[in-house]
Amino acid sequence: MSIRVLLVNSHGTDTTVGGAERHVGLLADGLAQRGFEVSALAAFPTVGEPVPGMRVLHDHDWRVSPRRRALNHLSDIAALRRRDLHAAISDARPDVVHTHNLPGITTAVWDVAAQRGAAVVHTIHDYYLLCPRVTLMRPDGSTCSPHPLLCGLRTRRLARWTDAVSVVVGVSQYVLDRHAQVFPRSRREVLRLATAERMGPLRPPSPRPRTLGYIGALEHTKGVSRLLEDAPALGAAGLRLRIAGDGRLRPDVEAGAARDDHVDYVGRVAGAEKARFFESCDIGLMPSAWAEPGGPNYAVLEWLEAGRPVLVAATGGLAEAVEHLPGCFALDPAPDGLARATAALTEPDAWADALSKVSATRLPSFADWLGAHERIYRSLAEEAR
Repeated sequence: MSIRVLLVNSHGTDTTVGGAERHVGLLADGLAQRGFEVSALAAFPTVGEPVPGMRVLHDHDWRVSPRRRALNHLSDIAALRRRDLHAAISDARPDVVHTHNLPGITTAVWDVAAQRGAAVVHTIHDYYLLCPRVTLMRPDGSTCSPHPLLCGLRTRRLARWTDAVSVVVGVSQYVLDRHAQVFPRSRREVLRLATAERMGPLRPPSPRPRTLGYIGALEHTKGVSRLLEDAPALGAAGLRLRIAGDGRLRPDVEAGAARDDHVDYVGRVAGAEKARFFESCDIGLMPSAWAEPGGPNYAVLEWLEAGRPVLVAATGGLAEAVEHLPGCFALDPAPDGLARATAALTEPDAWADALSKVSATRLPSFADWLGAHERIYRSLAEEAR
């Protein structure tokens, strides 16, 4: 039985935005190969190759339009069953609507989908339902707890359509548990990230590790400020730090690379250039300051796929990555934690043990990940018959 699936995500499959977009792109391609009829709905214009027939609700991206950013926040609070949502779902005629990040769309899409007779699945990628900034952090990188009145009111408005959600999926048990009260009646499942992308054979790490690497968004949430603060101590220990990516902290990273001979900034990398970046490093770093939702996230999977041990801040979903993936090693959040963890890992016996653990790490199966989504969709379609 062919099943029509509508994938809903604010930025569609625009991988310049973040991991949820990569997630949606992989899911769309995989489902199409398995015979599903896949369509997509995005809030904002998508950079790169969109899902065929993707419908876009707004002409301007909130990142370049202050007006659109303000309207996003207002529409979150209102969470109205807008006419454009009705039209998009009516045109797609889905059996299942699978939603992801929802700024610019809002949770009203859940109720609209249910009214049209579609089953609803929602995957939690961040803290949008709890926090207007989606990170539970302030702009300066400090931790922020949801305000019981202001943030609480917004969450209650967004959550009033959750009865329409049949299945809620978390990319870690942690992020699913954080949202337990938002989805009191939905079936809950953990589907950890997996990727079908392979870099091919790479040069193994050096016998004596000397180069640390970070790849990802250059943001406070990702712990980039901490990397720059610790760079002098790493350099004093004879270690080189290589950084790849882009984001609001790019000027700080460029300045750090200019003043410190032990820091290299290579910009955004992709394709063969990305593979060469992994090959040039011995140890991966994921020093996230926020409670990273993914357990693991895509960057961790890439370091392990490249045969490199990865030091991670064991908070949020990343604590589960340390638990489930032997090639991940916990990073102490103390100010000198990165230097101490690196020094410990680069000891000859510890390094040999780390490499053996990376070799023994069994990465999540993409086929299993895709099959789990297929199982959910088919079970919901059967229930609707």
